[in-house]
Amino acid sequence: MTITPKLSSENIDYVFSVAGRILSESSERLPSTPGEAYSARLILNELKNYCDETSEENFTTHLRVGTLLLKILCALLCFSAIVFKVATNNGSVVPVCICTVLSVLIFSVFAYKFFFDGKALDVLFPKRMSINVFAKRYSHSKAQNRVVLVARADAPKKQRFFLYKTNLTTVLLALCVLGNTFTFCSCVIYLFAGAPENNPLFSFLASVSFLFSVFYIAAILLVHPTKAAPGLSSSIIPAATITAIMKQMNENNFRYNQTEFCCLIVGSEYSNHAGAYAFASKHKKLMRDIPTVFIPVEELTSSKNLAIFFKDGSGNEGSKDTANIMSDACENLNLNIHKENSIIGTSSFTPFTVHHFASCSLGTSKKYINKCFGSKDLLSNVSRKTIFDAANILMETTNYYDNTRL
Repeated sequence: MTITPKLSSENIDYVFSVAGRILSESSERLPSTPGEAYSARLILNELKNYCDETSEENFTTHLRVGTLLLKILCALLCFSAIVFKVATNNGSVVPVCICTVLSVLIFSVFAYKFFFDGKALDVLFPKRMSINVFAKRYSHSKAQNRVVLVARADAPKKQRFFLYKTNLTTVLLALCVLGNTFTFCSCVIYLFAGAPENNPLFSFLASVSFLFSVFYIAAILLVHPTKAAPGLSSSIIPAATITAIMKQMNENNFRYNQTEFCCLIVGSEYSNHAGAYAFASKHKKLMRDIPTVFIPVEELTSSKNLAIFFKDGSGNEGSKDTANIMSDACENLNLNIHKENSIIGTSSFTPFTVHHFASCSLGTSKKYINKCFGSKDLLSNVSRKTIFDAANILMETTNYYDNTRL
């Protein structure tokens, strides 16, 4: 098997240098903003020095779909809880019927958008342009495989009361779903009971349903509408690390024997993976010329807690073969890594899997709460070993593919 280069200490310094430039020159990198485009083009200009081909691709996305839709759904949950509370005092049937239908509608829209990345509702929201950056290094001989490393260019919105080591987003979403379910069940029981007026049991159920409004309001206020989080560990460090890998290979004059080695920096990833979906859709036929694998790099905070993700929270399954090859590569590097499922919703590999590409992602275990939404996501907190290990895993995984026909 070919011996791949290891990321040098100088190129780890290069990762910090590129990350520092992005942070200082384009601090606000929300999806489809000038800051996101600037950081993507900064990476593009770096990649031009180390890759054989580079390109920039524009695509259209719909702005703030996830954030606005979540706020609307939570507002409807508050409305439903209030209506149910008033209706049980008056023995009204029609308002409770409306609450029942509304509960089903809210859950359906929530599952469609946040579990399955549904796009039909996106047309209701404003359009914006975003960009993807693609670069490749040729193989030494005729390419038989293609491996594409993927990272984000944008940053998430800041959470107002982010608490490190508590997955507040998941907890609030779970409580919202629980509250909606409780309201639905209470409404159904109330209707089957004949809509009694001022019944103590249903007054109690309505009061409990109303108490869930606290969590609905918290969910509405959770995400800041305009301010971006640093997104350092989830986008800047992965993108800079992939760029450093290309730089290392260029300095070593190294090429894989039969594997075209590529990288993709996607825009608007925090807008329901818009950039990844746009790229996969556009290239789903063009990249069928040879077997192609996409390996997105998710949040990197600690090499001790790295994981391979090949199944997302909506049931989409990535490539088990890719996950096994990554696991073998880690074992060869004497690194302890495990396979894990995403907790909720879709993952970074989902857009490629949906378009029938082999894919799974690498990142910090979801059991160790992400820092990327809060102010503690600082460059000084990033470990050099994390960058070194992640880069070597990606190169060694590609090396395994290079010695195996997919």
